[in-house]
Amino acid sequence: MLAVEYMLMKDPMGVRSLGLSGPFLSAPRFYADQRRYIDELPEKIRDTILTHEASGEFSSPDYQDAMMEFYKIHVCRMDPWPDCMIRSMENLSHEVYEYMWGPSEFTMTAILGEIDLTDRLREIHIPVLFTCGRYDESSPSTTSYYQKMLPDSRMVIFEDASHEHPLEKTEAYLKVVREFLRKGDGKI
Repeated sequence: MLAVEYMLMKDPMGVRSLGLSGPFLSAPRFYADQRRYIDELPEKIRDTILTHEASGEFSSPDYQDAMMEFYKIHVCRMDPWPDCMIRSMENLSHEVYEYMWGPSEFTMTAILGEIDLTDRLREIHIPVLFTCGRYDESSPSTTSYYQKMLPDSRMVIFEDASHEHPLEKTEAYLKVVREFLRKGDGKI
């Protein structure tokens, strides 16, 4: 979102191409993806999430466990999570996260809920690479929607991967990014 905001400035300087991995460009689309994913969860996990959302008991251990089950599918599918993911989660400012988004990836209650840059994507006139995992929070259908708004763009979906597809499929991801950057530099 911040990279796209920069590109939508009057005169963004120095950017010749853009890579967007599992992009968050529309809160309504992102939220709709998460709600659909909740519907696909096993009944017990889904019911736990819905019950605690209705009661506002987001700190409940049951809710936290259900949230982690969601994250294991749509945020990072590696088991165990790599150290960088664990450190990231441990150092996450929950106060800022909740202020900006809400208590979890799938419970939007805060100020980012109105963000939607999709109407302005066609203003970007450089090559753009979109990537996502098959199970990404930024779903393949949502990422494809963004990609279709930019004529000079490409999209790659990484199978058996989630939002952290750069970690889950590192070699394949780096190959795709390198090819995209080489093409942008006229080396392909």
